[in-house]
Amino acid sequence: MRIIGIPSDGPELDDKISDHFGHCNYFVGIKIDEEMNIIKEFAVKNDGHSSCMEPVLNMRDKQVTDMIVGGIGGRPYMGFLQVGINLYQGIEGSLKENVLHLIKENLKPLGEPSCS
Repeated sequence: MRIIGIPSDGPELDDKISDHFGHCNYFVGIKIDEEMNIIKEFAVKNDGHSSCMEPVLNMRDKQVTDMIVGGIGGRPYMGFLQVGINLYQGIEGSLKENVLHLIKENLKPLGEPSCS
């Protein structure tokens, strides 16, 4: 079972992926079960945070295995590497579209931060 985390403009699967990890409106968790069903696991409102590691640790605590991001800075990028969460470069579109691309292995692993 995988839980995919995605910074989002809204809390639903049809909402758009956010352009920047730390400035998103929500962090949405999407579970992929054994039958490859896509199930919304959680939606956490981003009311701001005191450090870049706070949302990283929150995703770890929610058992997120992979993150799909539109853009991410160096501190949270390194944080995800430290806690063992895989990072992928998302595409413009809905959360569901991004998860489907990940399942089909059409998203590139993120090799470096994509925002300064």
